Amino acid sequence: MSAPAAAPVWFCTNVGGGIFGAGQTVAWRKLGLDARLHFAVDLADYWRAKSGLATRLRLRWAMYASYPWQLWRAVRRAAPGEMFVAVTNPFFLPALASRAARRSGARVIHLVYDLYPDALVFGGGWSSGHPAARFAARTTRLAIADCAATVYLGERLRRHAEARYGVAARTRVISVGTDTTVFAGAEPGPRAGRLVRCLYSGHMGKLHDWATLAGALREGMPPDVAVEIAADGPGAIALKDGLAAQAAQQPDRLHFAGTRGNAEWREAMLAADVALVTMRHGAEKVVMPSKTYSAMAAGQAVLAVCPVESDLADLINEHDCGWVVEPGDVAGLQRLLSALPDLAAEVRRKRCNAWKAAHAFYSMEAVGKQWLELLHSLHVH
Repeated sequence: MSAPAAAPVWFCTNVGGGIFGAGQTVAWRKLGLDARLHFAVDLADYWRAKSGLATRLRLRWAMYASYPWQLWRAVRRAAPGEMFVAVTNPFFLPALASRAARRSGARVIHLVYDLYPDALVFGGGWSSGHPAARFAARTTRLAIADCAATVYLGERLRRHAEARYGVAARTRVISVGTDTTVFAGAEPGPRAGRLVRCLYSGHMGKLHDWATLAGALREGMPPDVAVEIAADGPGAIALKDGLAAQAAQQPDRLHFAGTRGNAEWREAMLAADVALVTMRHGAEKVVMPSKTYSAMAAGQAVLAVCPVESDLADLINEHDCGWVVEPGDVAGLQRLLSALPDLAAEVRRKRCNAWKAAHAFYSMEAVGKQWLELLHSLHVH
């Protein structure tokens, strides 16, 4: 299994550095997997380019029109046996790549990062009969039927997708994982004092539950608890607006910040005791929040506002690395946040469990070995 692949494996998505980045390819090449990135826009450029109408239009053209055409051409011109892992960003990319592969003999793996049209229905408020939703459903069925394999990020996501869109010839569940080397050697130790620092870091979009957190904090911050929201997206804006008065009264314990650069992000992640991760009802059939793995790798216990029957809740329960509160249970979240300062031993135990699980099971090396096993099953070597 350590011999290099006979052909490169291209990991394809419209924004590079988010789902896949240089950290993955370096780790996977050490395993003998000739992993290469194929994308339209680097993540850093993506964030820098989000202001100004003309810039946003150019960005959308590059991500949703120009890039799919580039991938189509690359797959059609590929050598037989060359492998392309096409992510559902944009949602029609795996189906497009599988059609292109019919000419070249290349092989395409369908990576379901977000499930469509479910993401449009749950997150965008669209009906299942919307023309775009019907088109997305057809492309999902086509990708599952045509691709050499389909990979899901969670077992419950797999079962839901298969019930709605069919069963692929080969199926695997492989987590997105995280680059644990960023936090190597930083296993959680005891903290001085009672203050418990909670952090939400990352995108807070339409599939994330911000209302339960807002409700829990609206009546005032629990004693000896500090909350920082370092996020972007519509949910972050709504949360900031809903808690503006509380943040003004206690800026040292309720703070809003935007997304950070790598150095500041790492410092903030290591300073936090508890990661806040949220998910609306219905979203458990669509996504598995990737921010969970980086939080665990940093040694944060995970406080998830999510349905009990979700891949996220299963992850937390499997590793005993946090707590689960149902969306809408404002009183339950209030009680848990208020109790955290008195649960120092439990918080530390769950933080240590999170760190150990992330570094053992969700590192780029561990995830890469699962990809390598899948590729072996497809006779890539």
